[in-house]
Amino acid sequence: MKTLIASALAASLVGAPLAFASGTIDDAKRAIQIGSDYGISHFSSIELEDDRDDDGSMEIEGWVDGEWYVELDVNSDGSIRKEERRKRTDGPWGLSAAEASDYIDASVNQGMSRIEEINSNARGDIEVEGDNADGQELEIDFRTGSLEPTKVDRDGRM
Repeated sequence: MKTLIASALAASLVGAPLAFASGTIDDAKRAIQIGSDYGISHFSSIELEDDRDDDGSMEIEGWVDGEWYVELDVNSDGSIRKEERRKRTDGPWGLSAAEASDYIDASVNQGMSRIEEINSNARGDIEVEGDNADGQELEIDFRTGSLEPTKVDRDGRM
């Protein structure tokens, strides 16, 4: 019985890295376009669900009209499934659509072929997470204003 449990646990751990959500580079750029069309001027987060295993949905967060922080859950067809708005006084901060696209391209130049998440914060830190063509996890850190990575973490190794 212990062998069966150990085997099942080992099998689930082997498959675990495949469970992380990610989307294609085109999906990430499509998320930027959807957010821009909605009115987001500063993107703080874009998270893509795996279009191979899931419904291809995405979560987009950012600033609209300089004082409203919005969180959107978007279906694979581009329709908005859920919208939350909060009035905030600490913004806007984040990436413009052009900057977000540039950091995606800079990540591709570092070997990224699938995007899981793009995050930026008020301090100017930018993090792009995803996978390379071999399925190896990548985490690439940037600072606002520079397309040169400050750190590239390849599957736990820098």
